[in-house]
Amino acid sequence: MPDDFLSNLQRAIDGLFYLSESDEPFVLVHGPKGAGPIDRAAILKLSSLPSNTHVETQSVEEFFADLTKDEDWHGAEEKAEVQKYRKLREVITQGLTDVKVFRAGKVKVDIFIVGRTPDGALAGVRTKAVET
Repeated sequence: MPDDFLSNLQRAIDGLFYLSESDEPFVLVHGPKGAGPIDRAAILKLSSLPSNTHVETQSVEEFFADLTKDEDWHGAEEKAEVQKYRKLREVITQGLTDVKVFRAGKVKVDIFIVGRTPDGALAGVRTKAVET
């Protein structure tokens, strides 16, 4: 897996939190080269979640839509946060192919944004949300 991609991805998530009922950091995730399709089974294996865990998918565009949207009420802090999310989206979409977003769980949700690196390894980021 290219070290420069992982370095760029790490820089993009440094200090970035996914805000829900809890504020959770993003962490790097990666798997082996050529590890089959990026699907529900791959995410459950990567996460060590039980096989009966509810998993939904969404597009990268859908995931980032609200996070990268400028709002009239945004102050300096919110504008900076939007820019960080735009940078994360850029690093992911330019560095990975076959990018997918998986949401595993119902109230405590594990969120994975993963794809393939140029050398065929699975890579991306993971965070959590609490949604009651």
